[in-house]
Amino acid sequence: MVALLFGAAVGGLFGLAHLVHSVAGAITPAIIAALATAVLLVRRTGKRVTPLVEETQRHLAAGRRELALKALRSGLEHRHWHPLLAGQLRAQIGALHYAAGELDAAVTELKRASPRPWESRAFLGCAYFKKRDEPAMRRAFEAAVAAGKKDSLSWTLYAWCLLARGKRPEAQAVLERGLKRLPSDARLQANLELLKEGKKLKVAPYGERWARFSLDGSVPGVPKAARGFAQRPGFRQKPIRK
Repeated sequence: MVALLFGAAVGGLFGLAHLVHSVAGAITPAIIAALATAVLLVRRTGKRVTPLVEETQRHLAAGRRELALKALRSGLEHRHWHPLLAGQLRAQIGALHYAAGELDAAVTELKRASPRPWESRAFLGCAYFKKRDEPAMRRAFEAAVAAGKKDSLSWTLYAWCLLARGKRPEAQAVLERGLKRLPSDARLQANLELLKEGKKLKVAPYGERWARFSLDGSVPGVPKAARGFAQRPGFRQKPIRK
């Protein structure tokens, strides 16, 4: 936000200098100056945040979740210099809390996260689903499908949660809404037919993207057949003695 305000101030001064000659002529130079200043500040912020993102990725790859969270939170120090930074970082922080089953912490962060990409609102909806707060779940998913209307997974997640709460007709209505946006999506069409037949939704076609939301026991990176043997995060397996 500061980047935009500072850019506007510089642009205003630049335009004021041209006001003596022409009010209309000052508008274009002022806008150009404001945008240029904002872009430079955003780039400077990006250079500071990029190492933190890379550090976060290294920690996650090594299973150091707490250090990954610490790195992401440290990026919030730069939030005043980029209008979208805080929302994006909070989405990542909330998703990490959600993955660890820390639903209260996840909700706190995801409520303040950017609604785009739509997954942030979907994670929030799933968190409310697990907390059995149906009104809040519906609000979150309505925001998710509004932002992710061109992605059939957003509609499928919403419908799955409704179906799990015994709301089959409403789940069917959600898929029908999704098909209006994506009339040629075979996955939505197939799941709609399954609902009409009184069956469960098929989510396997979404693969890892579905597994990230951990709704049906899916674990990212773990095959369906091995779910029961999935290793809990933060624990090491005992060495096998020969």
